[in-house]
Amino acid sequence: MSEIMIMASRGETSYLLINHLAERFDVSVVVFEAAHQAKMLRHRLRRLGAGAVAGQLAFLGYDRLVIAPRSRARIAALLDGHDVRPPDGRLDVLDVDSVNSEEVARLLAARPPAAVVVSGTGIIAKRILDRAPAFVNIHVGVTPRYRGVHGGFWAVYEGRPELVGTTIHLLDPGVDTGEIIEQRAVAVDPFTDTYRTLPVKQYLGALDAMADAVRAVLDDRARPYRRTDLESRQWYSPTPRQYLAFRREMNRMRRSSRQPVPR
Repeated sequence: MSEIMIMASRGETSYLLINHLAERFDVSVVVFEAAHQAKMLRHRLRRLGAGAVAGQLAFLGYDRLVIAPRSRARIAALLDGHDVRPPDGRLDVLDVDSVNSEEVARLLAARPPAAVVVSGTGIIAKRILDRAPAFVNIHVGVTPRYRGVHGGFWAVYEGRPELVGTTIHLLDPGVDTGEIIEQRAVAVDPFTDTYRTLPVKQYLGALDAMADAVRAVLDDRARPYRRTDLESRQWYSPTPRQYLAFRREMNRMRRSSRQPVPR
C-alpha cells in the first residue's frame, strides 16, 4: 500500500482528520508544526497595519472569553462519536518548529510518501513541495473566494451562506490558490452555529471528501480544476465590527427561517 505523510497543526480538528485517514491509508508519519503566533502577528502588522491588527486582537480576546465557552457544548455534540484522540503512541509522530525545516526535508527524502496531506500548517515552501508527488490540503472555505482563514464566517458575513463549505485542493506556494480536487457545501444553522462551530462542521463535512481525494491522487484519477465563477480574495481574522456584521446576518437568517410559507 502506498504510504502517505500528514503535516498538521495540533488540535481536535486535525486529530479528527488524521484518525479518519489512518483507518483508510497507511500513514508513514504525522508531522506536527508548532504554533507561531508572534510571527503571524508581525506578518499581519506589515500587511494590514496596526489599527486592523488591534481590532483583530480585541476580537480574539472576546472569542476566548465569550464565544468559545458558549460554543463548547455544541462542538462536543458535533464531535460526539468521532475519534479526536491525538495520534501519539498509535502513529509515528514528529513535532517540528517548521514544516519548512531541513529536518522535514530529510524525512521526505528518507521516506518518500506517495502523497502528503496538510491540515492547518503555515505556508509550505516550494523546495518542500517539490519533494513529494502531491500535497493535498483541507481548507475550511470555498476557494477562490474565501482563501485564508475562517472561510465559513466570511461567507456568512458577506450574506452568501450557500458558499459555506470546504475545499480539498493541491498545494502550491500561494495561499489556498492550488487547483481544486473536491468541494463540499455545509448547511448553516442560524440558531446554533457560531464563529467556533462553523469550522468544526466544515471539517466534519469534508472527511470523506478528503479520503476520496487522497485515493484519487494515489490512483492517478484526480482531475484538479479551477473555478472561474468566483472572485478570489484572501481573508484574515475579523474585528469586533465585522463580527457584529456576522451576527446581524445570522439574525437575518433566523428571521427569514421563521417566516410563514406563502400559500
